Amino acid sequence: MTDLQFDNCIRLMIEKDRNALKDIYTAYAKQIYRVILGIVRSPQDAEDLTSDFFLKIWEIAHTYRSGQGHKRWLTVIARNLALDHLRKNHPEEFTLDDENSSAYELSDGTSVEENVSRKMSLDRALSRLSQKERETVEMKLGMELTFTEIAELTGEPQGTVAWRYRQAVSKLKQIMEEEQL
Repeated sequence: MTDLQFDNCIRLMIEKDRNALKDIYTAYAKQIYRVILGIVRSPQDAEDLTSDFFLKIWEIAHTYRSGQGHKRWLTVIARNLALDHLRKNHPEEFTLDDENSSAYELSDGTSVEENVSRKMSLDRALSRLSQKERETVEMKLGMELTFTEIAELTGEPQGTVAWRYRQAVSKLKQIMEEEQL
């Protein structure tokens, strides 16, 4: 689905046209399911949350801002929905280490502060990529799509998508190395 088609669907959703939501569902249900499953690790929860996701975008369609990348918008909503589910239903994933510090720790032993710092550095690095490079990286890593799936979504040749991804990763490595200095 192109940005223009997505924008049109959002406009129609705001006008309460359920067919527009169906069009978005048809285009993105599999990818949204994969994003959510990658976080919650439960197929049943991922199915439920995918349904909740589409209800949520119906409710918040008016918050979408055209020109900022609809795939990123969808991915962020899916990711946040999945993380909220984990926080609510699996609080053991997030623990407080009172003996050593007041820093929150994740189940893998890393602190929230470390993760936020890494994320901020990555966000800064991503902001230095072109929009197409950023979207390609987000689809490959965030949505866990294959190059073939990304090519289908963007309407570009698979070779172009793979090349852009490799270029973007190379740029990100260089940017991250520069920031370490």
